[in-house]
Amino acid sequence: MALHKKEQLHGGRAHGKPLSPSLRVMRLLFSTFGPLFPQLMGGWAYSLWFRTRRFPESAAGRRIASTAQRDTLMVDGIPVAVYSWGTGPIVLFIHGWSGRGSQVAAFTEPLLAAGFRVMAIDAPGHGATPGDRTNILECAAVLQAFNHHYGSVYGAITHSFGGMVLAYAMNNGLTVARVVVISAPAHVEYLLQAFAQTLGIPESVTADMRRRMDARFPDGYWEKISTVVNVRTLDVPALIIHDENDRSVPWEQGRIIASAWPGARFLKTSGLGHGRILRNQAVVDAAVDFINT
Repeated sequence: MALHKKEQLHGGRAHGKPLSPSLRVMRLLFSTFGPLFPQLMGGWAYSLWFRTRRFPESAAGRRIASTAQRDTLMVDGIPVAVYSWGTGPIVLFIHGWSGRGSQVAAFTEPLLAAGFRVMAIDAPGHGATPGDRTNILECAAVLQAFNHHYGSVYGAITHSFGGMVLAYAMNNGLTVARVVVISAPAHVEYLLQAFAQTLGIPESVTADMRRRMDARFPDGYWEKISTVVNVRTLDVPALIIHDENDRSVPWEQGRIIASAWPGARFLKTSGLGHGRILRNQAVVDAAVDFINT
């Protein structure tokens, strides 16, 4: 079933925002058939959880992507799209769920002026990298492969789910000197609850979905991939930025991450939401200054 081009299943929804026709149908199906056929509907929910979507690329994104040096990094048989600008120590941008590497656009020129090489990837199922689904372990493997192929990463800027991916990768061996985490979820439990709320999924269906994940992934998967768990032992300077008007991932999630990350700084913005925050000049300046300190 096709979703409206602006519909997003991961994360919360703004109060009062009208539902698209496709989402209304999905909610009706889950509420009607979920209690009757929890395993059948659990399988559907499980599939939807991993599905990615490609939203239209912004004009700024298209422009910056057209100036990049393009490369392809093979990771477990997946040709991952890699973008690069300039020379110097690497600052890697890691996009969020259903995002793309060209969302680094606003950061590129300031980072180049500061003497960095700016790089970005399209995760599996995102942007120019093929596929229509992925998971945090697959995305973290891409970061490990990137590090092995291109060398050490000095700084990283992440958005949303990208922060969760980076935290997991760093807690499993990836070394980064300075990190800026923007609009990231602290707990995978929050994402699951928001996902279930968005689709109107009954608890019996959510339970079946969890059972499927427990069978597929290692023991303790839910805890191991949560950002707040992975940052507790990181001895790396970090700047956590979150907007108080973020309706996809509430700003309190960012505060939780900053409190758990030893020595991290927290910057709360206002009026930028979940996406515009990547284009705000004050946010860009704060991120570049932090990495360049």
